[in-house]
Amino acid sequence: MKVVFLDIDGVIALPRQYNTKRNKLWVKDPDAGNLKIPYLWDERCVIALNRFILIHDVEIVLSSDWRRHWEDYEIKKIFQLNGVAKHPISYTGTEIPAHSSGIACDRVYQIENWLKNNSVLSWVAVDDLNLVALGDRFVRTDDRMGLGDKTVIEKMVRIIC
Repeated sequence: MKVVFLDIDGVIALPRQYNTKRNKLWVKDPDAGNLKIPYLWDERCVIALNRFILIHDVEIVLSSDWRRHWEDYEIKKIFQLNGVAKHPISYTGTEIPAHSSGIACDRVYQIENWLKNNSVLSWVAVDDLNLVALGDRFVRTDDRMGLGDKTVIEKMVRIIC
């Protein structure tokens, strides 16, 4: 199995989405209101993600903090609502290491723990945080472009294949 550890904010949701007026979104899309989604994701980034996961047969493991705010069935609906071709097959844990020095350190620890407990053929982590401790399997996004930056997808493809 090939997996992508996926962050949301700064990867498939960009600052222009963060500024969406929630009330307008919720009136326009009642499903988003029912789930209390703060904003929809960037369409270009979702298209790029879909191409990547479908062409290369990659599964999603959600490493984003979004996993802390919604139940599994709600996450599936949110992915569907945003047009993502697959929903996450799993989530990283929420444990924090004793030596934590911040959210990036925590996320690296959570990804490493997930990998210890699951068998994968290949993996890549994509995030706007600096997860350089993951080594050459990590691709950092510019939070203003996310997966809309084609060089990010090219790096992900080189790593996963």
